Order: sequence, then C-alpha cells, then structure tokens
Amino acid sequence: MESFTWAKASTDHPEKTKVAVLLPGSGYPVEGPVLFWIGEMLGALGWHVQAARWTPDDSPSAAPHEFAAAAATQVFAAAPDADQRLIVAKSFSTLCIPWAEEARIPGIWLTPLLTDERVRSTIGASSKDDLFIGGSQDKLWDDGRKSESAGTFFEVPGADHSLQIPGDWRASQQAQAEVFTRVEEFALGLA
Repeated sequence: MESFTWAKASTDHPEKTKVAVLLPGSGYPVEGPVLFWIGEMLGALGWHVQAARWTPDDSPSAAPHEFAAAAATQVFAAAPDADQRLIVAKSFSTLCIPWAEEARIPGIWLTPLLTDERVRSTIGASSKDDLFIGGSQDKLWDDGRKSESAGTFFEVPGADHSLQIPGDWRASQQAQAEVFTRVEEFALGLA
C-alpha cells in the first residue's frame, strides 16, 4: 500500500487541524468517482486529506480485518497530527470499522460490507454517529441493516455496489450528487 496527500489542510484555522483518510475498495480506487469527489470536497472544507492506493504486493490473505486496520493506521501515520480525524472507506476497506470503533474515529462508510458478522456486531454495539451509504441493489448492503440503531444509514434506490444505477448514467450522477450532499452535511456536522 502507498499513501499520498490528496489535499493539504487549510491554513485559515491553524489552531485546529483536521485529517481525513480515504481508503479504496478492493477494485475501486480512490480516484473512482465517489471517492474522488469526496476527497475534493473534504479538501475544500479545510481537511488535510491523506489517501491510500493498493499496490501489487498487497494481500489481505486470511486476515482481511487486520489488513484494513493496518492500512488505516499507516495512512493516518503518514498524515499530520490532528485535533480531529475522519475515515472515509469504500467496500473492502470498511472491514476496518472495528478498528475505527476502538480508536473512536468517526467514519463515512461507502457500500460497507454489512454481511460481515464482525462489522455488523461492531455497528450494532457502537455509540458513534457514523454515516453508512449503500445501494438498494447491493447484496453486501443487506438492506442497510434497517434494524441497526447506530449511525445514519442512507440507501440509494436502484444503486449497485459502485453506487451507480445500472444502465443510466444520468440517474447515477444525480444519485451520487445526493450522496455528496449527505457526506458534506455529515462532515460539516463534525465541527
């Protein structure tokens, strides 16, 4: 895995440093449309944004939760010290939800793997106010776990695991615009 700076923190308020980490899915890079625009948005909102990119040597092997947690730890370590931290993870990287819970770092979880028992039990016991976003046609979204009481769940009607409406780029673009609105509201609410 390699880490790189997406956006530097605003110097308008040097007394409070905010760091956001972007973690990709297994086949969805941080340059993918949803993560790309969230990285741009957070940078514009004054966050230092540090991103990860998988390399050919990366292998989650038999310990995918630990692999995702180690990636999050490494990317935060590559960023400046912060008064406020945020994690934005897509799909596979949402396996670090238990790590984020233990570290008390709020998260924006894009297409989280809600079919994973460790992820589900962590969310069910959480007192953090995370944001979970998934598509109604994504089998890994598991109907947004409507019975969960922790965090905010936003479901994109008709969207698949890439948060796209299959066969309709205009509807996909509109749906993703709504996702960005929800993400912006969440990020602004952290202040």
